[in-house]
Amino acid sequence: MYGVRVVVSYDGTGFCGWQRQPGLRTVQEELEAAVAKLTGEPTHVRATSRTDSGVHAFGQLAAFDTPRDIPDFGWVRGINGKLTDEIAVLSAEPCAPGYDPRYDAEAKTYRYLLHLGPIRDPLLRDRAWHLGPRRARPCGGWPTHPSQWLDVPSMQAAAAEMVGTHDFKAFKRAIDPREKTVRTLTRVDVIEHWGGREDLLAVEIRGNSFMHNMIRILVGTLLDVGRERMTPEDVRDVIVGGERKDAGETAPACGLYLVEVERRAKS
Repeated sequence: MYGVRVVVSYDGTGFCGWQRQPGLRTVQEELEAAVAKLTGEPTHVRATSRTDSGVHAFGQLAAFDTPRDIPDFGWVRGINGKLTDEIAVLSAEPCAPGYDPRYDAEAKTYRYLLHLGPIRDPLLRDRAWHLGPRRARPCGGWPTHPSQWLDVPSMQAAAAEMVGTHDFKAFKRAIDPREKTVRTLTRVDVIEHWGGREDLLAVEIRGNSFMHNMIRILVGTLLDVGRERMTPEDVRDVIVGGERKDAGETAPACGLYLVEVERRAKS
């Protein structure tokens, strides 16, 4: 058997997340079907992150075992030729059979895009969370410019409170059964004028691992700071208190992207 490690990009809009689910369309199922068509053998594709329904990826790390010995470029071209245009294999390389990328991840980087302004952009539908006037901070009137929407410096100060090793119990989905809730975030950046657009704001988060909906709750909490409903000091108190009800809302999946999975070492 041969092991193959791939980096996969996908538009998550039309999928019910990464993980295979009976009767639902998932990225894992589509990728496994494409590999099976190429090799003539059923296979199981293992991934680093089980992204939720509607979440996108630039750099999902995955792997599978196969009896076929095919050059790297052959895997890329062959698999892509059997996928819809919603998914693409960006690269392929050999790895040990049985290799599981979950245990090879040093860190993951996610990006969340917020669209500011009074009018939605149809070209950003399912790509960013549009914050209409009701989600702007109080500004003594109808906000007309993206700079009026959110208090970005306060969001950046709150983001700094999230960096480090903390118990992020308050930032996980209520039904998440995991009892170990300590995580390390090495970077939380709130970036204005993303992609050269003054109406786009990006939140980039790098950490060792994440709980279910953790990124989206962190973003929702930063949004409350930007809307002047919370202060950076409040965010610090939420981390210490550990109560989900004190954190912000769960941001929708459409604005979330898995950007990169950093590996511990070559294998």
